[in-house]
Amino acid sequence: MKRYCLFFITILLSSAVSAQGVFDAMRYAETPINGTARYMGMAGAFGALGGEAGAISDNPAGLGIYRNSEFAVTAKALIPVTQGSWQTTRQQDDFNFCLNNASFVLSFLNSEKEKGVLASNFGFGYNRLKHFTRSFSLQGASSLNSMTDYMAGFTNGLSEDDLKLTEEYEPFDNENVPWLSILAYESQLILPGGGNTWHSLLKAGEKSQPFYQAQESGYIDEFAFSYAANVSDKVYLGASFTMQTLDYSLISSYKEVFQDGGSFILTNRFSTSGFGWNFKFGAIVRPTDFMRVGASIHTPTYFTLRDGFKGKSVYDTTIKGSVETPNGQSNYRFTAPLKFQASMAFIIAKSGIISLDYMLADNRGTTRLKHVSSDLFLDTEPFALDNEDIKNFARIAHTVKLGGEYRINKAFSVRAGMALVTPSMSDRAEKFVPLNTIRTDMEYMMDRGSIYGAAGFGYRSTFGFGVDVAYAYRQKIDLFKPYNSTIEPATVKTHYNNILLSLSYKF
Repeated sequence: MKRYCLFFITILLSSAVSAQGVFDAMRYAETPINGTARYMGMAGAFGALGGEAGAISDNPAGLGIYRNSEFAVTAKALIPVTQGSWQTTRQQDDFNFCLNNASFVLSFLNSEKEKGVLASNFGFGYNRLKHFTRSFSLQGASSLNSMTDYMAGFTNGLSEDDLKLTEEYEPFDNENVPWLSILAYESQLILPGGGNTWHSLLKAGEKSQPFYQAQESGYIDEFAFSYAANVSDKVYLGASFTMQTLDYSLISSYKEVFQDGGSFILTNRFSTSGFGWNFKFGAIVRPTDFMRVGASIHTPTYFTLRDGFKGKSVYDTTIKGSVETPNGQSNYRFTAPLKFQASMAFIIAKSGIISLDYMLADNRGTTRLKHVSSDLFLDTEPFALDNEDIKNFARIAHTVKLGGEYRINKAFSVRAGMALVTPSMSDRAEKFVPLNTIRTDMEYMMDRGSIYGAAGFGYRSTFGFGVDVAYAYRQKIDLFKPYNSTIEPATVKTHYNNILLSLSYKF
């Protein structure tokens, strides 16, 4: 039997038939508020303040505020609690402990000058931009909607000979045949209707009950090299070159139990890994002693990514058994969105701070998928429909952050903040799936935005040591569908509980 013997051909062809539009793109484009304990304690509202390691990732001009060199490190305990509501509500908890931020700042002051460049500062920083840690399960109501109908519609136009394994023919090697159709056929979930048409194995009026489980893991990390200058204690200018590493994994299981007996389970393993880079430029102006205004721009982040995927069907129809796909791979380029931030902060009696930030992420205008061999700045045909999907359903995301800090005395400070992030996509979004896709994961999540609340405190000794502690809460809401259909979407609400501890030393 020749199954998988031509698998290397499948790998070479897969990059043109594996992407899935706005949902894959927005998964990596959206990055939550994350950083040091002081930064998180004010919900990230630091764009016009600077002098804080976590703020350099937003506005590199904040590096110019430093008057001392500093080493800082932040650890974080993340506890996501996910509630999935479909027919029933189910809750699952996770835990993750990690290094969230590490930075080293070298400050070179020019004490002989009163105007001009008074300080040149250099910084290296590591930031955990995003955690993908989350798991949840869903149970839907019995319905006339069935993925077997979706599979049949997806397979219409193909003949039984296109799907049937023989000694001379391996359907997984046919670049025109979707792997989902092969799984459905071999699992006897779809039946031929004549004239290259297909229908579900379910009888007319027969209902099925859906179940879904998912476990996500991974991260996006950033390594930043920054420079900033202090010009006459009035203007601060900065720039960063950043490199990002991305690692994501999803293990999902979709099950249907048929009203008249029988069932199937479709399991998918999906992963993405890769490397990206971008530039950030920023400025902070101090027009008066009590006011600061800041602005920054982040160029699009240019990633080179590799996807890996494998599907398996375990079925109990007229017979019992299982069938699985080969290991699929796809290499491609992904451009994460251009971002712009504007900030304003007020210093009150040298003891209080009120800060407001606004950030815009141009998800619709600059997010793109590209073939790995294409020109970096041009769309190419393999991803034309995916990019059209992004233009139709992605949305400009707006983030508003408000934070405050009060210095009780020279040693102790307390702080708090809140933030709102608007949805990155339309709630009308549907998953675009090429008819010859080698992906078998048909589910998708529609982002409905996030809200934040945070509080913390800090201690600074006269010897340069500092300790900051913060609790930051984030609530993210998604709508879930297992495949394109009229089925009522589930609501997935994730509560991210972040507990942060930062240690720093100024010298």
